[in-house]
Amino acid sequence: MTVPWWKQPGRVDRVRAQAIVVGAGVTGLSAAMHMERRGVRPIVLERQRVASGASGRNAGFLMRGVAESYAAACDSLGRELTQHAWRFTEDNLRALRELGVDHTPGFGERPSCLLALNDAEAHDLERSASLMAEDGFESPFITEGDDDAWKNASPLCGLVNPGDAVCDPQEVMALLASKLDAEIRPNAEVTAINASPDRIEVVTHDAVYEADLVLLCVNAWARTLSPQLARLVEPNRAQMLALDAPGAKLDMAYYANEGGEYIRAGEGGVVLVGGCRRFDAEAERTLADEATDPVQSGIEAFAERVLGRRYPVLRRWSGPMGFSPDGLPIVGRLSEVGGPDAPIHFCGGFTGHGMSMGHLTARDCVEHALDDRPTPWTISRFSGRTTG
Repeated sequence: MTVPWWKQPGRVDRVRAQAIVVGAGVTGLSAAMHMERRGVRPIVLERQRVASGASGRNAGFLMRGVAESYAAACDSLGRELTQHAWRFTEDNLRALRELGVDHTPGFGERPSCLLALNDAEAHDLERSASLMAEDGFESPFITEGDDDAWKNASPLCGLVNPGDAVCDPQEVMALLASKLDAEIRPNAEVTAINASPDRIEVVTHDAVYEADLVLLCVNAWARTLSPQLARLVEPNRAQMLALDAPGAKLDMAYYANEGGEYIRAGEGGVVLVGGCRRFDAEAERTLADEATDPVQSGIEAFAERVLGRRYPVLRRWSGPMGFSPDGLPIVGRLSEVGGPDAPIHFCGGFTGHGMSMGHLTARDCVEHALDDRPTPWTISRFSGRTTG
C-alpha cells in the first residue's frame, strides 16, 4: 500500500506500546496470547483483518508432522529433530484443544492418512511406519479401506495419524482472538520499520508505533518487511476448491503425492480439495490471491480420481504460505541473520503447516525474545545464508 503526502509521519498518530505484533493470523494471535501470559501487553497490527491470510484460507487440517514424510525427514534433518517435530505438532493440537478448539462447530476428530499412489511412495511410507514405531508413535500402516479414496484411487498403502483433526480455520482464529485483551488493529499495514538498539518505530499509513519489542508474524509476507527474511522465506500460493459432493464418502483426511494434494470431507456434503502446485510451480511462488486454470484443473482431476466422478465446484480460492529452506519453522532475532541490532524477532516459515505448528512456535518465539531461551527452530541456523 502506498502512502499519500497527507499521511506524513508528522501528521499521524504516535503510539507507545510495550510490544508490537505484526500479523493477526494463528502465529500473531498466539504470540500476543503468550505475551499477555508473561505480563507484556502488545498491540497487534494486521494489514487487512484477522485471519485474512493463510490462517483463514487453508483447508482446515490439524495434522501431525511436517511437509516431508517421517523417513524423509529423518534422512534430511536427523532422527532426533524429526522426532521432536512430530511430538511438537502433537503438543500443538493438544494446546489448541486446551483453549477450546474442540468446541468450535467446525472441529472434528479425524485421522489423517498419507496415501501411496506409486511404488516409491509405498516404500517411503513403509519405512516411515517402521521408524515411527521404533520412536514410539502410533501410526497404523494400512493396505485397504472401504471409502471412495480406496475404491477409486487404488492406493498401494496408507500411513495413518490417528490423533489428527479437522477444523474451520476462521472459527479457530476467532477463538484465539477472543482470548486476548490486546488491541487488534485491522487495516494497519506496516510500511516501514525504523530500528536502533534502543528504539523501534513501526510505521503504518496512519500511525507510528514506538515499541521495546517487535514480533513479525507475517510468514509469506516476510520479504515485504525485511531483506534478510526475503532470503529465508519463500511465498508459495496454495490453491483450493470446495465441491458439492453429498454422495462422497471419505473416512479420513487424505494426503497424496508426497503431500502435494489433499482432500477431506467438510460439513453438509462439501468436499475440500487442494494442492497441485507442481502443475505451475514457478507461477505459484507468489503472494497473489488468484485461482489459476493449470492448478485448478489439476485439483479437479485429483478430486475426480479420488471420488470416482466429477462434482460441481462451489468455490475456488487461494492462500499464501511461507516456505523455509529446510521445511521447518524459523524463530529468532533478525540481527542473527544480518538484520538491525534491535529487538525485532520473526516467527514463520511453516511450509504449509502453520495450523499444526503456529500456536506453540509462537510460544517459543516469545520465550526466545523475552528469556533468550534456545529453540530448535532458531533463525541462526541460516546465519551464513546469503542467497535466496
